[in-house]
This record gives sequence, structure tokens and C-alpha cells, in this order.
Amino acid sequence: MLAVLGLLALLGYSLVRKEGGFAGIGVNATGQEGRVRPGPAPDFTLQLFDGGAFRLSEHRGKVVVVNYWASWCPPCRDEARALERVWQRYRDGGVVLVGVNIWDSERDAGAFLRQYRVSYPNGPDPQGHAAIEYGVTGIPETFFIRPDGTIARHWLGPLTDAQLAAFIEEARR
Repeated sequence: MLAVLGLLALLGYSLVRKEGGFAGIGVNATGQEGRVRPGPAPDFTLQLFDGGAFRLSEHRGKVVVVNYWASWCPPCRDEARALERVWQRYRDGGVVLVGVNIWDSERDAGAFLRQYRVSYPNGPDPQGHAAIEYGVTGIPETFFIRPDGTIARHWLGPLTDAQLAAFIEEARR
């Protein structure tokens, strides 16, 4: 009986390590294209950590970059500074960046935002409604939304400054 339990535990451990998390929740460590659904990007509203609110539909006419992240995610940490630099570069040029914190505690998310000096809007998705609407399967995942409200690109994994800038410019066209 102990041998069977040991084998089951080993199998479970190897599946979790292979998938990057429990129950299909994973970390996107390498960058790749995600699926883009036709039609408008699903609207969502976030209560921001700073007390404000963000509603996607209020930003029509601008490029919107939606980044799903968590404080415990190493690739999210890798891209945090790039996201902030790109926000500083594009924020006065018709581009909005919003972070959607998922699968995390508010305390840990706040510590992450302070550590990486994140100044763009961020809020939790505690029930996962926005993540479900967008089909998020791992983190980080980033969506680039055109001014007309359609999704131009869906990226799985961390992004560099150059990739962020190129995908923003692509969404502007």
C-alpha cells in the first residue's frame, strides 16, 4: 500500500512540475503567440489597488495593453520593469496599460507593485471573471487591443521592451 501511495505521489509531483502549477494554472516562461478571438475584446471592470476603477470600454480610441500577472510568478517579475518602462514611454501617446492580478493575495500583489515601482493601473480579478473571458491559462499573458476595441495580439509569456513597443505599434495600425 505504501509503495502504491509513493508512486501516486511521485506521479502527481511530476505532473505539477511539468505543467507549472496545479489544476492547469501555469507559468508561461517562454514567449509565444496565443489565440486571438474575432470580434470585440470582452469588456471588464477592475477595482484598482489605488481605489479607482478601470473599465476597458472607457478607453475606446486608444491602444490598450492588458497584462495578467501574479507576484509569485518568476516570468512576471522578469517583465515588470519592461512594462513600466514602456508605460512611461507611451502613456502620453494614446496607449493605456493595465495590470490584472490573478491567483494572488492583495498583500503580495501590493508588495510586488511597490518593489517594481509599478505606476500604471493595476487591480485584482478575485473571482477570475476577466481571466475567464479572455481565456487566460497561465501567466504572464498579455493582450494588445486596437483603438477599435478588437484584439490585435495575444502573447503568452514575458515580454521585452522591444516586443512591447513593436506590438503596440502593430495595434495602432
